Amino acid sequence: MLEFFVFLSYIIFSFFLSLFLNFVTKKFHLTKIEYVLFTNVYLVFLAAVANYLHFTTFCDDIFIIVIFEFLIRMLYTTYLLDKDFFAKEDGVLTLYLANVVVAYLLNQLIIRQVEMVFLDPEQLKFLLWVFIILFFYHFFHVKGEVSIPKHFDVRTHDLGEKKQYIISQYAKMKQKYGEVITVKGDLRFLIYALMIYENYQKPSFLRQLDYFRYQFDHIPKKQGIMQVETKKIMSDAESIEYIENKLLKQQEKKKTKKAVINTSDLLKTIGKKKDEIEQIEKVYQYLKDFSQL
Repeated sequence: MLEFFVFLSYIIFSFFLSLFLNFVTKKFHLTKIEYVLFTNVYLVFLAAVANYLHFTTFCDDIFIIVIFEFLIRMLYTTYLLDKDFFAKEDGVLTLYLANVVVAYLLNQLIIRQVEMVFLDPEQLKFLLWVFIILFFYHFFHVKGEVSIPKHFDVRTHDLGEKKQYIISQYAKMKQKYGEVITVKGDLRFLIYALMIYENYQKPSFLRQLDYFRYQFDHIPKKQGIMQVETKKIMSDAESIEYIENKLLKQQEKKKTKKAVINTSDLLKTIGKKKDEIEQIEKVYQYLKDFSQL
């Protein structure tokens, strides 16, 4: 009798899974990987509830729900919609087979091997603080409080006047990234000036939050210490190399000597606005003057 009840519950929850996947797929246009992840998150949630209610038999073969959902979707498409289910889109069979395999492995290697799927109080405490940090970062990011113009008012926070800060940062950046920068002369000072300015606007802590957040939402953000617009994760060193190559290519297009650079024109090519250019040029000029002492 218990086995029949478990079997029936698998069928019922497979219908709910089908409805759930239809909803999130239409609303968020899921990729194939996201489709598999949402399916298995659903299974984990069901297993957690079943464990909490001491209905452990339900968890033994919970992956069967995914098999039933696959059969329901195939029958609905084939007989009710009168369409070829496997011709509906490329790779659909591979997707559903992968979904079943992942669900089976999740069931056998994790769900059946632990006593409680729900997090214990210590794990929940850690998760709570992660959530709080992400919430506040997202809130202030959306409100624009972390954006460059509002976080540092250039009229009251003139980086060009913070000479001690500039020198200390120059020494720090030179020691840390000196080997990454290959260009010489004035262009090298401009790259350091950019680095100091961008690090002043978005310190390492905020960049790390961006990296962490990107793992979840995959929304393109400015990456690295040079704050490069990119859709992929980029380290500080990679961002420096990217900007260096871009500036070098622009400089090589000029008819002037390589040693003579037009900082304003070069900064415009990487998307810097007038007020940003003024700040970076002040840092650049101070670095040049300091090197001649």
